[in-house]
Amino acid sequence: MKSLLKYFALVVFVCGIILGINKQYPGHLEYINNKVIDMFFNSRNTVSNNNNVVIVDIDDKSINHVGQWPWSRNTIAALTKNIIELNPSSIGFRIVFSETDRTSPSHLFPDSEVPLENYDETLGLVIEDSEVPIILGYTFYDAEQLDEQSNETPYIPAVIKQKNTNLHFYETSSAFLNIPIIQDSSYSSGFLNTISNDDGRVIYSPLVMKFKGQLFPSLALEMVRTIYSAREVDIVRNNNGTNIKLADVTIPIDETGSMYVNYINSKQKFKHISAVDILNKNFNNFLLSDIASKIVLVGSNATGIAQFTSTPFNTNISAIDMQANIIENILSNKHLVKPKWETNFQYIATIVISMLILTTIFYGSALANLLVSLTMTIVSYFVLKTLFDDHGFLIDSTYVIETILLSLTVSIFAHFLQNRNEMINIKGKFASKVSKQVMDDLLDTSNRKGDKSSKRKQITIFFSDIKSFTKITEKIDDPDKLTRFINRYMDAMTKNIMIGQGTVDKFMGDAIMAYWNAPYDVEYHEDMAVSSAIEQIEILNDINDINIKEKMPLIHIRIGINTGEAFVGEVGGEFRSDYTVMGKAVNHTAVLEQVGKYYHADIIISQSTKDGLKDDYVIMLIDIMQVDGTSDAFNIYQVFSKGKADEFLSEQIEDFEKGIMLFREAQFDDAILIFRNLLLEEDLLNKKLCEIYIERCKINAITSLNGTFDPIQSINKSVISNS
Repeated sequence: MKSLLKYFALVVFVCGIILGINKQYPGHLEYINNKVIDMFFNSRNTVSNNNNVVIVDIDDKSINHVGQWPWSRNTIAALTKNIIELNPSSIGFRIVFSETDRTSPSHLFPDSEVPLENYDETLGLVIEDSEVPIILGYTFYDAEQLDEQSNETPYIPAVIKQKNTNLHFYETSSAFLNIPIIQDSSYSSGFLNTISNDDGRVIYSPLVMKFKGQLFPSLALEMVRTIYSAREVDIVRNNNGTNIKLADVTIPIDETGSMYVNYINSKQKFKHISAVDILNKNFNNFLLSDIASKIVLVGSNATGIAQFTSTPFNTNISAIDMQANIIENILSNKHLVKPKWETNFQYIATIVISMLILTTIFYGSALANLLVSLTMTIVSYFVLKTLFDDHGFLIDSTYVIETILLSLTVSIFAHFLQNRNEMINIKGKFASKVSKQVMDDLLDTSNRKGDKSSKRKQITIFFSDIKSFTKITEKIDDPDKLTRFINRYMDAMTKNIMIGQGTVDKFMGDAIMAYWNAPYDVEYHEDMAVSSAIEQIEILNDINDINIKEKMPLIHIRIGINTGEAFVGEVGGEFRSDYTVMGKAVNHTAVLEQVGKYYHADIIISQSTKDGLKDDYVIMLIDIMQVDGTSDAFNIYQVFSKGKADEFLSEQIEDFEKGIMLFREAQFDDAILIFRNLLLEEDLLNKKLCEIYIERCKINAITSLNGTFDPIQSINKSVISNS
């Protein structure tokens, strides 16, 4: 049962760490997750290209034949016109005509009396007269980057509406548009922006962005909308997530209005037709069917002109190919999506994986641990890969990776602890009972088996108890506060005993039992015990300072110390045992602690303990007592402090002990006189003791007339309970 509880505690620990880290630091292992996704891309079956898109490429061959970039707008106009004649479904430009063409004759000779050709106007007319929809590209940017801001907004012949959504679209402050004569002549336009992550890869591409409070489509989305002649684009949220809907097309997007790019395998490249072949109508290098009814994208892969981004295939893809890839994903309905149940899947995976790996702690085998962890790694990989390949589910692998690693680490650590069972068992028996020096000596000299033999030994026994602890518990009704209150006391007292080479035997509620000179010899054990008792009374002052600040009850304790012969050894059964001490000396010590209440004494020691002391202490005889049911009678003493008593205290102690001796000799009147004189002292060591003896003298003065006087105080339960 205990092992099962530890197992579930470890599972909760691992799951708590994983869930907490990912909630506090989302995306902290994005780099590793991206590499896992790259593996899925590279290992999956080839994704076929449906050839919906063809690229007219202003490539190196075209640059070499036509001339350096940028080409004059009349050349672009001729290229556009020739493409139109080939009857595509639509034409999109991955080129921004943001400045006027300075090579136009009208620009070169502005003062000419004869009207000269304006190449920008020529291109604008070709675009405007085209029966094929032509969509131009433009770029959004933050005005702060260029210290300027465009107040123009691109015209879109459609409306984008949100329905039951509150997305966080990428928002921009300005647009880098085509010059008006060209921009205004087009059927429509779309932005060209993509978003790269930290390693320069485009994982997802925004299909919608916000500009001046209005939503605008990307070039890819606008081209798809144009093909379907949709007048309205809806952004909706339902049980399947957030989607863009137009006509019969549904496109899954994330909270930023972006679509995850499902890269087509690099072996299945898009059809590229050199722009110079279109210009020259060189039909030997392409077929009419390559363009007819296809979506045509005009852009460049030429060196020094094209913009490239890395792909999961360890290759680069140009900006124009990226647009083609996005359009192909939409038209072929080959999407990568973050399923709504991803979070639940990750939680379940974390719990299941941690539970399976951590079951190895029951077998105590590192090999089993490694095999289970390896199996979970392989199974997790193929589960995530199958979801990716067959369903296009893009699930973050961070939870799985971290769960496997942390579970493996925790289980290895558990195995390490299990392999030290013998050492832990021994230390478990003695670490909380003896000082570090005693424990180390025990482990070293007994071949790490402990000293379990029972033997008789002269030891000094210590009992302490908190005064009026029941009333304290009634005042502190909060279990946590009470636990903190008592633990602070116990911790300080236990440390003091162990530092003084004592052995803490057990805790009995608020009581502490300890002993010196067992299991190994402790020189001057009587002094060590008495010194520890005095120090504990002093330590209480610091603890009570804290209690005052926390408005908690003050702690006062009683201590009994006795030296005598006792049985020392291992006591218990097969499943539970303690290294402890037993005997009459132990029982007498417990009584000494209890009678402290009767005598109003914080520390009481027996005659045997006093006889063994080597150092100086302020000690006073208080009585001769006999535990009820035994025949032994012995003197008991109250201990006040360490060191020699000054003249004032010495006189007081001398008077006390003289009065006690007169009482024992049945000279009651003389004894009463001494005790009454003591009561006149301002700093009396024990006022209650004087009152006790005055009362006992009066009672015994009467009873002694019958010849029945006995100076020995018999201690029984009634004396203790009534005090």
